[in-house]
Amino acid sequence: MLASLLCLALPFFLGGCYVPHKAAQIEDEKQVYKKDPLPYFDAGYLISPGDRIEVTYHVDVDLKDKYLIAIGDQIRVEFFHYPQLDRTVNVRPDGRITLPYEGDMMAAGLTPSELSENINQKFADLLTKPRSTVALIRYGARIRELKEAIRTAARGQSRLALVQPDGKVTLPLLQGMRLAGLTIDQAGEAINEAYETVVPGMFTSSTLLEATGNRVYVFGAVRNPGYYQLQGPTTVLQSVGLAGGFASSGETSSTLLISRDEFNRPVGRIVNLGEILDDGNIGRDLFVKQSDVIFVPTTRLGRAALIGESIRRMIPVNLNFSYSLDDGVDFVDQ
Repeated sequence: MLASLLCLALPFFLGGCYVPHKAAQIEDEKQVYKKDPLPYFDAGYLISPGDRIEVTYHVDVDLKDKYLIAIGDQIRVEFFHYPQLDRTVNVRPDGRITLPYEGDMMAAGLTPSELSENINQKFADLLTKPRSTVALIRYGARIRELKEAIRTAARGQSRLALVQPDGKVTLPLLQGMRLAGLTIDQAGEAINEAYETVVPGMFTSSTLLEATGNRVYVFGAVRNPGYYQLQGPTTVLQSVGLAGGFASSGETSSTLLISRDEFNRPVGRIVNLGEILDDGNIGRDLFVKQSDVIFVPTTRLGRAALIGESIRRMIPVNLNFSYSLDDGVDFVDQ
């Protein structure tokens, strides 16, 4: 009898131990996703003010085949048989050094031997068979400065950058860089090019952590006009749903979608959402992307009335980073 009761009770006790553990595991998983959200954006997403970018620095400390003189380095230039011309000079922010009689010379980006050859050519009109040597006195100053700037970063050798309202970001050793209007890949290339002039051989990788500009703008005869953050692939009809649906005066058959072509020029399309709702053919609905504008009119829109300037006026002024408004506005059939 006792054995039978134990057999009946054992699954209950095991189940009692298992369920709370499973619930705790699910709760932990929820917390992980809450703390580490992944922004939704497509490959053509253009960086916008308010976005957050993480720039990770890869400082190569391996043995190099050659060292390139950099801004901030201090070098010693000595001339055989002409010690009165010897100088210890600093490489200025413009990458140049100043030598007696001959003035400024570019030094950044050259090896010491290359700079020595250039100095010999420069002084050929002043000296007979000039021979010089270039020695590094203090070098790697920019790398040390950069390491110090990112040394205390909580995320390792990286820096978080917020895109300011003017479209620029501030990074160590660099002046404000305008990244708004670029894709994240284009921004990464621009950052690497900028660092190459300051710290030769420096390499960074850029990641978009927050895409606040990934919005669709819904105006006209809807219940709650405004902009809405895209959390995943979204259609025109779903966007209207985000805005509370059609107002009673809305003309569902003439919804205007303003999007961007491959050159970021605005393109207008009329989408018959009323027909899609009537026949349930959601395949005729269109997906929206960053900065698309949806306008629901109160009367039926005719193509002839949608001239370029009327479409241009519907684009919010804060979307100048997304749209190229220098060219004409096209209207195309769905």
